[in-house]
Amino acid sequence: MRRRNSSKLPILIVVVAVILFVIFFIRVLSGVGEQDPKDIVEAFYHYEQEGDFGSAWEHFHPVMQERFSKNAYVTERSHIYMSHYGVETFSFELGDEEEVKNWKMAKDAEKFSNAYRVEVEQTFKSKFGTFRVIQDIYVVKDEEEWKVVWAFD
Repeated sequence: MRRRNSSKLPILIVVVAVILFVIFFIRVLSGVGEQDPKDIVEAFYHYEQEGDFGSAWEHFHPVMQERFSKNAYVTERSHIYMSHYGVETFSFELGDEEEVKNWKMAKDAEKFSNAYRVEVEQTFKSKFGTFRVIQDIYVVKDEEEWKVVWAFD
């Protein structure tokens, strides 16, 4: 007569492993597509670094897009880099993001309840030598997306 192994331990281990895998898979997929504020600043400057100022402009919050039309921004930004600075590209480094409560881009502008500040350091190697520009960039929510805003005061 054959004896059946009544141990259900191997089946239990497999079931627990499958459940853990499914939980892990769902958590990974739920984070796909989510970006934090620093990711948006990185994307913005990557486009600028490549000379794609139109795509960079798309990362602006609507209040910035009102301040600079897309055509004006692309024209002026490329003119500054290529004509004035005499460079075709630059390198950049991002500092840590820091949360700022009740931030305003200008004295008479709307208040953003939550903003994130990221210090950006751009390094230009131009016909005039190497120089750096350091600017605080702010990222705020527009509906469900993070968008770039500059301070003007």
